[in-house]
Amino acid sequence: DKLITTLPELFDLEKNETALLTRFNADLVTLALLVNQVWQKTAISGGKIYIDFIYACNATEIEVNGAFSSKVDQLKTLTKRIFSNENITYSNYSCSELLKLYQAHKTNRLTLDFKEQPLSTSYKEFGIGYVGMVKLADYKSFLTSENLEIRDDLFESNIRHFQGEVDVNKKIKSTIETIEEKDFWWLNNGITIIAESPNQVGKKLAIENVQIVNGLQTSYSIFNSHNGDTTDERSVLVKVIINNNKETIDNIIASTNSQNPVSATLLRATESTQRNLEIFFYNKGYFYDRRKNYYKNQGKPSSKIFSIQYTAQAIRAIVFNDPHSARAKPTSLLKDDKTYNQIFDPSKNYEGYLNCCLINKKSNDYWLNISDQTKKGMTSNFKLHLAWISSKLTLSKNNITFDELATFNLTAFDQSKFNESLDFLTHTINEFQTVNTSANLINMAKSGDFTKYIIEKLETKY
Repeated sequence: DKLITTLPELFDLEKNETALLTRFNADLVTLALLVNQVWQKTAISGGKIYIDFIYACNATEIEVNGAFSSKVDQLKTLTKRIFSNENITYSNYSCSELLKLYQAHKTNRLTLDFKEQPLSTSYKEFGIGYVGMVKLADYKSFLTSENLEIRDDLFESNIRHFQGEVDVNKKIKSTIETIEEKDFWWLNNGITIIAESPNQVGKKLAIENVQIVNGLQTSYSIFNSHNGDTTDERSVLVKVIINNNKETIDNIIASTNSQNPVSATLLRATESTQRNLEIFFYNKGYFYDRRKNYYKNQGKPSSKIFSIQYTAQAIRAIVFNDPHSARAKPTSLLKDDKTYNQIFDPSKNYEGYLNCCLINKKSNDYWLNISDQTKKGMTSNFKLHLAWISSKLTLSKNNITFDELATFNLTAFDQSKFNESLDFLTHTINEFQTVNTSANLINMAKSGDFTKYIIEKLETKY
């Protein structure tokens, strides 16, 4: 309604700045006058103006009724009359559309200089591939941004970040720095790139929306260790796959990263729920380590970094009353699709994921400061149990919903609540071992029977 009543006034070419300021604020008037100038100059020069209306709101989905659609039509008709223009569009943006915009890769068009003309091949209608050698200095140049830093956005779709001075990277570094009779690509698996819109001219290949999905460790090692000497004739093998189908890209990422041992955690890193959690945590001042070591490499405090596996264990223990499985089989939480989808449900309030991590972190911090070494030793395998019990005692409830965890008051979980949880757990351990004389602490921590015993004890409290 406001647009429909405002547009005729704002874009009336007969009205000057003084007239507009009697009704509108100065910032809006400045912008309107700028649009008017552009509009007039474009019309005189024979150009075209495209007008896009975007209505964005904090809604989970777009719902449009007949009355709203009628107003949109009225707005578009009015705009066409004012600007004598047919190029008018209107779009509604819910949280989902805004999130997609936020997550969209920054458009980049880069050029790879191959040592020789790359081999080009296509597979039916599914995509085009290029394979060739790129000199180390030229590949380093390809990776280098205008401010002489590595183009970190090229690795957004990689399942892990730079792992630092691990053995593999030390060997790559040594190979780069030691010039021998062996070419670099003889000793290295190479680089896999996914891109769009190729344009090959001789030895040069221009590509758009570049993503390096395999070879991050090699790429960072070349960037960090090669001196950029263009007389160095050694090369790295580069494969470029032209494809923009998400399912195909995910398969390529999984396949190119499964030839060497890769944890289930890493293979989940590119999924949309993981990306959404990373954004949510970041906006709350925490860091969801979707790609291993990404935030560590940026110098973020370790106390605020939570891994995918850490989050999965906290959720499984606290939300699903299953601390024994979270303790015994942490990898299976991510490897098994059914369990993974239960834990990482995109319909859940992401605040609950963060709070479960913070409950677990706070519980672990309290545990580290336990002065009674007997209690500390007894509960060393039960840290997830302690976080789980603490959440229940803090809320004075045995059955806690995910929504309740999303609104969990972390300040209410204080030292006294932890001490109460610790006393409850140690007492319950002693009772269980009295009845089950052969039970040892390690097996109890992984036992569903002990978890069931704790639940029964809690039911007598609440």
